[in-house]
Parts: sequence; C-alpha cells; structure tokens
Amino acid sequence: MADGSGEVANLNYWAYWLGELSDEQTSDAFMLDADTQSWTGVRLLQHLVRRLEAQSPHLPLNICTTHALVASRPSLLSSCPATRTGLGMVLDKLGAAGALGRAERDQLAGLQYAVRIAGR
Repeated sequence: MADGSGEVANLNYWAYWLGELSDEQTSDAFMLDADTQSWTGVRLLQHLVRRLEAQSPHLPLNICTTHALVASRPSLLSSCPATRTGLGMVLDKLGAAGALGRAERDQLAGLQYAVRIAGR
C-alpha cells in the first residue's frame, strides 16, 4: 500500500468483503476503481475498530487501513459519534502500549488528531 492506488484497492477489497458493496464482483478489477464513494465505510470503520489490538499480527495493516479510510471519509468520525469514541479509546490504548513502528506511530497520531477535531 505504498501509493494511493494500493490504498484504494485495499479499501475496495475490505468494503466488498464486509458487504458494503452490494454488487457481486466476478473479477478483482473492481478493487482498482478510484471511485470509492459507492459505499459508506461505516461497517468497515466499525470492523476495523474492533481489530485494532496491540497483540494482533495484522495491526500494521489495520492501522494503515483505518488511516486510509478516515483520510478518504473524514465525515465518518463526525457522523458516527459512538464509533469515534470507541476508536479514540482504542487508539489511546495502542499509543500507551508502545509496540508500534514509526509508520504506525505516525498513522496513529494522525488518527488521534482526526478523532479530536471530529469531536468538536
């Protein structure tokens, strides 16, 4: 996910896997569709918040995906106050755990900032 197209593909894959895309896909080509606004992201955000755990081997991917989702849909945090609160609590726990690499710490800080400003 080193570039924008990788982030888009990752978000579209997750959205499809979680049922946010209602159309059945017969190939992987849908993942490259740059228009990710055909799905809301609510279900994906809720799913990711539950999976942001310090001991998870998938934590770097889950932080990166959450960061990309919030960056592409900042209104998710203001329109889902309960999820925003839950995300804030999870991020605080992860920050206190201290077992993150530099990229994850940077993404965590960005997410914490987004949660703070969405709560205003």
